[in-house]
Amino acid sequence: MSEKITSLNLDEVIKTNTFIHNEIEEDIRSFRSRWNRTQLRSPEKLAMEILKKYGLIQIPLDNQYWSGAIFVKSGKRIPVINTALPRANQYFTQWHEIYHLIFDTVSFSHVIGTEIVLEERKADYFASCMLLEDLLPYYESLPEMDFLTKIFYSMDAFSAPYKAVLISLYDGACKNGDESLMESVREVFDNSFTNLSLRFRKLGLDDNLVSPSYVINASYLESEIAGRIKSAPDIKYNYENEKFLKNVLSETFLLAEEDMIG
Repeated sequence: MSEKITSLNLDEVIKTNTFIHNEIEEDIRSFRSRWNRTQLRSPEKLAMEILKKYGLIQIPLDNQYWSGAIFVKSGKRIPVINTALPRANQYFTQWHEIYHLIFDTVSFSHVIGTEIVLEERKADYFASCMLLEDLLPYYESLPEMDFLTKIFYSMDAFSAPYKAVLISLYDGACKNGDESLMESVREVFDNSFTNLSLRFRKLGLDDNLVSPSYVINASYLESEIAGRIKSAPDIKYNYENEKFLKNVLSETFLLAEEDMIG
């Protein structure tokens, strides 16, 4: 699970981002050479297509602190996304989990300690880079308006959650020595909102981004397994996969956190 980030540890997060920057940049170059983005230019759509290939499960869970995980069982890894959270959070979590699936060589060995914490930061930074490329130029191009309104417009433009936008802006401000922007971020960083949908609607923005989707879906994996059973009904392994999926869904509902990497 990712660390809780507040205005008090924001500078430490940026220090860590600086430390891992070159590695994550190399991961992104590797990712882009492997996955053809010409057909899907929307980051959130691309993330969905990638996760489906790993057997994505989408399920609403009544836990605002649990956004997603990789379910690990018998060497298999299945991504799970909590659809009871706002769509912006889901999009960020999708890229977070893609990092774990493709680049994380530590977490699945069940090593504990600082290495796991660092992998979580890498996953968050990877997700931020994939969703929020060119955020600072966009932010600076916005007309004169209050700071929070600029943040909401940025969330809408990049389909990203509130704190992810603020962290990315703070990172850019630190690099540019922009003390004014840094202070503006710190002042609102710990804000919590109970009416983001209303705020978005008043600005003429689509509030779907800050609303849950409540999707329940394991259809890609179910379809793959059903197809293999139909084409090879005598192979026992296919039925074992079907049983395995049912167990995964059951255990996911129970939030079997001991088997999950967040």
